[in-house]
Amino acid sequence: MLRFLGSRALVSAITALLVLIFVFLAARATGNPFDLMYPDGLEPGQLDQYNAKYGLDRSYPEQFLLYLRNAFGGDFGMSLVERRPVTDVFFPRLAETLKLGVFSLIFSVVVGVGVGMVLALYPRLRLVRALSHVMSVLYAVPGFVLSLVMILTFGFVLNALPTQGATTPAHYVMPVICLSIGSIVSLSRYVDNSMRETLHQDFVVTAISRGTGRRAVVWGHVFPNTGVPVITQIGMIVVDILSGTMVIETIFSWPGMGTLLVDSVINRDFPVIQFSVVTVSLIVITINYLLDIGYLIIDPRIGRTRGIA
Repeated sequence: MLRFLGSRALVSAITALLVLIFVFLAARATGNPFDLMYPDGLEPGQLDQYNAKYGLDRSYPEQFLLYLRNAFGGDFGMSLVERRPVTDVFFPRLAETLKLGVFSLIFSVVVGVGVGMVLALYPRLRLVRALSHVMSVLYAVPGFVLSLVMILTFGFVLNALPTQGATTPAHYVMPVICLSIGSIVSLSRYVDNSMRETLHQDFVVTAISRGTGRRAVVWGHVFPNTGVPVITQIGMIVVDILSGTMVIETIFSWPGMGTLLVDSVINRDFPVIQFSVVTVSLIVITINYLLDIGYLIIDPRIGRTRGIA
């Protein structure tokens, strides 16, 4: 097990390094940020001064090695736009994204698992069938389309919810729903299929034939066996929410990491782009690593099938 976790940690570190290299090169391929910041041009010699100040006058390998050396010392550079440390720019925005993401994750899991259980346990009810059709329709609607429809309906026609900002609980309603709806549909389908398959297993049929109550069978036998698939789907939901924040935050003017990254790309703010993308990648990599540990804890047989136990 330790060897497997060690190999996974090594793969994660290599992945993070490759992401950093790609982002480092891709950001600089867009051109010099000061050409964009000063479209009318600079005084003679000023561009050279700015390039020298931020290390942009060096070759790419020199810039990269300098960045790594400073990063290991806790210096991730200065924002070219805001002229202050990248960490001071990024972490307040990350906090806003995490608040939105946590609420979206909780909403997705609670509603998704609940709907999935209802679909699996009561498939013949007309209301449940109608719910299944509604979920299928929602699955086909992109999040940004749903966002625009909700803004038009609840923001302008009904004037019931705010459409921009993050200052009150009401501001969370539409972004959370738009971020969660795809995850709810996919998770409910996952739970539905997994529970239906488990309901036909021999040990469940035996428990029912012995007179065990329906509730005891569901919570004692059926639901625990959906643990690994549900955890897998929850991990994917976290990744979907992180990736979806860029679009949703931009639409709702949410002061989070997504809008910061979009603005940084537009402004060619290299240090912010690098730190933002690598931090998000590390979050995703860490989640996947923790999921591997969770699999081994929940079902040690997974370890044996992978040859690690």
